[in-house]
Amino acid sequence: MNLVRFCLVSRSFVRVTRRKLYASFWCDWPKETWRIRAFLRTVIANPLLASYVIGLELGAWRAWDRESDEWDSGYDDNRKYSLVQNRSDRKLFQKAIQHLALSDKTFWRSAVRKDVDEVYAALLLLLLPNLRKLKLSLPLKFGILEKALLHATLLRPLHVPSASLQKVEKVSCYFLGNVAQGDINELAPFFRLPCVRRIRAGSQLVSSKPWPQLPPHTDLETLKLCCRDLQPEVLGSMLHGLVSLTKFEFETHLLFDHILFHPQRFGSALMNAASSLRDICIAPEPHYHGDGTLLGSFRSFAQLKCLRTESRWLLGDARSVRLVDILPPSLEILALTLCRFDSPVHYGPVVSQFKELVDAKPSVMPNLRTIGDKISQSTHRTSGFDELVDVCRRMGVTLE
Repeated sequence: MNLVRFCLVSRSFVRVTRRKLYASFWCDWPKETWRIRAFLRTVIANPLLASYVIGLELGAWRAWDRESDEWDSGYDDNRKYSLVQNRSDRKLFQKAIQHLALSDKTFWRSAVRKDVDEVYAALLLLLLPNLRKLKLSLPLKFGILEKALLHATLLRPLHVPSASLQKVEKVSCYFLGNVAQGDINELAPFFRLPCVRRIRAGSQLVSSKPWPQLPPHTDLETLKLCCRDLQPEVLGSMLHGLVSLTKFEFETHLLFDHILFHPQRFGSALMNAASSLRDICIAPEPHYHGDGTLLGSFRSFAQLKCLRTESRWLLGDARSVRLVDILPPSLEILALTLCRFDSPVHYGPVVSQFKELVDAKPSVMPNLRTIGDKISQSTHRTSGFDELVDVCRRMGVTLE
């Protein structure tokens, strides 16, 4: 509100202030579609204001199942619109569509005529040429938004110019829905954005379909996936073309139980990005069950600096695998979670592994500076823990 008051001072204040005033736009979509329509009227009337927008967030504060069309009971803000305003908006938006190089304008005009909520969000994506940050809460079937994304990405026809989404660097995408799941290959349009550097996607994602073949991406550095189920083969295909990926995080959805995790196949999939990865986090929920295999060796990850996972995926019972044999010399931070162990007796082998790893710092792990786990208070009662503290103090390694 203070920025608005500054704009009322003088024209010189307006020129300085409105660039920050229009730097970002957020609304609770689809509940507040009227806000999107009001903002569309503004940027269509003054395209210069559209060029100021660098952040767009179309969020949602509640679950919405598009399959059953279940809406929260309560006041719908979209009722504020009158019939006169609706007719005026439709004419304005149809004129805006005429100036866009869309391959199927008849489809878009029909969507505006039918007053489909999704078309206004899609139209907003296409009218913001300098967008840098994009956060979307998508319905489980986002046909019109998908058309907008495909139009703005490298799969558009070569004769169709488009400045939309070409400068987006950060993407966060979450799927709405109570029962049904979205497939992870529906995220493929975001991987075609030429300047994207970070992608975060989550909710009830599954990987039941193969990952489409995409051209190599040289700018994507961070990928965070929160899924219900991620097949290692799909992950391997996804990572194959990400030649500059430095950080990968994998988490699982909290609402589902009895999911089988395949550590060995998952580790093999990560090998597709072994030459560039520096930070790896593999954190399935404790209720995930393994198939008896381990992630395998990370010795070939020459640039790996941080590894965060559960000890059961990396060491198993900590008797058949040695940390010094599977970790790369470049590693600086090792964070192992021991949540699967319910007795201090089980911590002994892991503590011994930590001690051996720290002892080998001068010759094998010269860059190691932090080791630990998320429930270290339970390891205090483990035999050998005091020796580990002494070794860490002597070697200059932080024990967390």
